[in-house]
Amino acid sequence: MKNVISTSYFNQQIKAVTEPLPGSIAYPTQYKLPVKKKYEGLHIIDFFLELVPRSDKEIWLTKIKNQTLLINGKPATENTIIKGGDITQHTSEPKTEPWVNSKIELLFSDENIIIINKPAPLPMHPSGRFNKNSLTEILKLAFPEEDLKIIHRLDANTTGIVILARNREIVKSIGEQFENKSTQKTYLALVEGIPTEDYFNTNTKIGIQKTAGGGRASNDDGIDAYTEFKVLERYPVKNMTLLEVTPHTGRTNQIRLHLASLNHPIVGDHGYKDINYFKKNPLTYASDCLYLHAWKLNLYHNNKPFLIEAPIPEKFLN
Repeated sequence: MKNVISTSYFNQQIKAVTEPLPGSIAYPTQYKLPVKKKYEGLHIIDFFLELVPRSDKEIWLTKIKNQTLLINGKPATENTIIKGGDITQHTSEPKTEPWVNSKIELLFSDENIIIINKPAPLPMHPSGRFNKNSLTEILKLAFPEEDLKIIHRLDANTTGIVILARNREIVKSIGEQFENKSTQKTYLALVEGIPTEDYFNTNTKIGIQKTAGGGRASNDDGIDAYTEFKVLERYPVKNMTLLEVTPHTGRTNQIRLHLASLNHPIVGDHGYKDINYFKKNPLTYASDCLYLHAWKLNLYHNNKPFLIEAPIPEKFLN
C-alpha cells in the first residue's frame, strides 16, 4: 500500500525539479511521425508542409541535406514519395521549450489517488513545442517511484482539478465513472458580454477534425455535445459575466467552443474569439490569460460520494 503524500513533501519535490524548469536547457528533440493512408503519394516535403503549416520548405530541405530527415530509418531525398505506414523521423536543432507555470498544488492524497490543482499554462502531456515542460513529465521527475496515470484531461490553459491514479485498479474504477458520465464536473468561466437569461444551454455539435493549431470547430455533422450555464455575477461596467458551467459531455474544447458559438467567448480565449488566430499562433497561450477553471468534481471514491473543490484563482477575484 502506498503512503499518503503530504503537502510539504509534494511541494518540495515539485520545486526541486522545476527550479529551473526542465525544458529551460536547450536540447535537440527527435520526432517520429507515422504516415496515414490519406497522405500516400505526397513528396515528403509536401507532407511536412501539410502537417506543420507554420514551417517552410527551406527547413525540410536543410534537414534532407544534413541527412536528419529519415523515412523508415534511412535518409530521405527531395524526391522521396511517402506511402501509408511509413515512419518519418527528424531531429530539431537544440532549443528550449516555452515557459510553463509550475505552481502545481496538491488538493488531496490517499493510497489510491492524488488530486492536484493544475496551473496555466501547463500542458498535460508532451506535444508540439512542449515535452519536458508538461505535467506528466514534471510529475515523473518529481515522483520517480510512482506510476501516476491521468484519468481525465484539461486544456493547457485551463486551471483546476486533475485526478491522478496511483494504480491500475483506480484508473478503471474512476475512469469508468467519467466514461458513463456519473461524475459531475463544474467549471467557472468569465465571459465577454451580458447574457439576458440566468440559465441557458447549448447542444451545438463539435467536429472531430483538428483545425489549424490543433483546435476544434463547431460542425453540424460533428459529435453531440451538451453544456449548461448558470449566471453567478454580471459585471455591466466591464461587459463581462461570471458563469457556473456544467458540461454533460467531454468533447475537446467543448466549453470554449460552446461559449464562443453563443457570442460569449471566454475572456482571454483569443483563438476561439477570432477564427484566424490559430492560423498564425499556437493553440497554447503563452500566459495565464484564459478565464476557465475546473472548480468542482463529484464522483464516487472508496464506495462513497466524494467532492473535491479547487480554490478559485485570484484572477477571477480581481
